[in-house]
Amino acid sequence: MVMDGTAGAAPDLLRARQIVEGLSEGFVALDAEWRIVDCNAVAERFLGAERAEFVGRPLAEVLGAGANGPFAQIAQRIAAGGPPEQAEILYTGRGQRRLLLVQVFPLHDGVGAVWRDITSLRTAERRLANSAARYRELADASPAAAWLSRADGRLEFINQAMADAVGRERKDLLGGGWQEAIDPRDRPRLEAASREASTRRAPFHYEGRFRRPDGSLRIIELHGRPRFDGAGGFRGYAGMAMDVTEARLAEQRQQLLIDELNHRVKNTLATVQSLVRHTLRHAGAPRELDALLTDRLMALSAAHDVLTREKWQGAGLADIVHGALAPYLGLGRIAVAGPDAWVAPHVAVALSMALHELATNALKHGSLSSDAGRVSLSWVEAERGVDLEWRESDGPRIASPERTGFGSRLLGRALASEFGSAADIAYAPDGVVCRFRVPTISADHIAPAAAR
Repeated sequence: MVMDGTAGAAPDLLRARQIVEGLSEGFVALDAEWRIVDCNAVAERFLGAERAEFVGRPLAEVLGAGANGPFAQIAQRIAAGGPPEQAEILYTGRGQRRLLLVQVFPLHDGVGAVWRDITSLRTAERRLANSAARYRELADASPAAAWLSRADGRLEFINQAMADAVGRERKDLLGGGWQEAIDPRDRPRLEAASREASTRRAPFHYEGRFRRPDGSLRIIELHGRPRFDGAGGFRGYAGMAMDVTEARLAEQRQQLLIDELNHRVKNTLATVQSLVRHTLRHAGAPRELDALLTDRLMALSAAHDVLTREKWQGAGLADIVHGALAPYLGLGRIAVAGPDAWVAPHVAVALSMALHELATNALKHGSLSSDAGRVSLSWVEAERGVDLEWRESDGPRIASPERTGFGSRLLGRALASEFGSAADIAYAPDGVVCRFRVPTISADHIAPAAAR
């Protein structure tokens, strides 16, 4: 019976007509002879004709589909008493090539069918799958180890380089399996770092030991960054990993060599001090000369100690100042103030020697030679360095020296060679005022070494 929606139709029939026309899918009804008895407007548009043109005609004739085609086989099974079925069927009629998701069900003495065009959906899915496959291929071909975790910390993807770095099969590392590869001694530390980063939704960095199935240990460095969905929800981490075992072993060997070199240099300085002392004594040199040379060697050794702590990449200006003035700071009459600054090794040595000469001169002839005398040592930031000032006050009256000694030459030509400019020395009656610009280096240059 054709549901033509006339004004006198029964309410149930009218309601059924409204339901059929309200569908977003195409609809056809077939009788027991496989003739079309009804369809909706969606089906009309799909078939390119009005209902009156194909109602009563065999389905195969309208669709251009064979009697043994996929749709016909499904319809026959259902007509024989089978349950409703759903299938994806390729439609090639009317010059079209469309993929339809068709659901066929019993209807009166025939069957009914609804369909939805899923061509664009499946095309998009194929493109997405191909894209995902390409990205996976790229990730697996990358020499850098990469991983992806969910919000709960379980791994949902690792590439082959990551599996190679840990020395285990990928299937054994996915989920929570990767945690079994961490050396038990380092596991609590990594778990704590992971929990803290996840709580703060922050990037994290971890370095620890991973144990391979053969028992060997590898040091793996992990870097992770949080990832979020379109709504801002936390989805876990995307990260990289690097096997730094050889690099860390090389660093250890290098540190052993540096420590040995530093030890030998200190022993050499001590030997030089001993040789100077014995030579001067046997030569009948004044005790004052012995003390003077020994103090200068001690100042050089103090600068060496600071540089050794910083792996000879540079030193903090304040550390150099306090090291050079250590024998005099106990007097309680030297005030030191200035911002953080870092200096290169050759600058550190020259600065240490210069400050030692200034302090020695102040103790012998300047403000530190009297109980009331004071020294103010300060520095302020300047272009490509700091401007440092040594100012003596409340000491005995002084005058310019009649001859140029070692200290004056050091503050002149020596500083000009190392600092780029000589010191500016003024012999004021109240005390010496010495100013010079100290070139500095970026703190970033030395911070990694200082942190180890």
